[in-house]
Amino acid sequence: MKINNVSPEERALGLFMRLRQLDFDHCPDLSGIISPAQMTLLDKITEHPGCGVQDIADQLDISPPTVSVGVSKLEESGLVEREPNPKDARSVQFFPTAHGKNLHSRFQKSRLQKFRRLLAGLNPQEQGALLELLERALNNVELNE
Repeated sequence: MKINNVSPEERALGLFMRLRQLDFDHCPDLSGIISPAQMTLLDKITEHPGCGVQDIADQLDISPPTVSVGVSKLEESGLVEREPNPKDARSVQFFPTAHGKNLHSRFQKSRLQKFRRLLAGLNPQEQGALLELLERALNNVELNE
């Protein structure tokens, strides 16, 4: 069903473009400290401490050399540290430092604040319906990839 001669796909695309403009990957008080790409790496390392380059590359669908460069920058900034992998002497594992965990926590709070504002115009039932439908749509896409 078209609304105002716009297909559901076009409407969804427009909504996602508007969401993108809200820049959920930007935290003003961290601007200049860490890039959005580096924050994505820090997210993965914080969520999966002890992960390696290949683990991160697989999860983010990027090349291992790209991960290595990004993680090296995080190390230089004191946000991540590497340790030898006890199961494989040829590889290393990454862990967030206390500073990295703190920065990640601040970033997550900023993201949650933005989502709180996004959902604030909806009552609890509408919020639940929106999230349920979005989750179903995403699950469908993920299952069919």
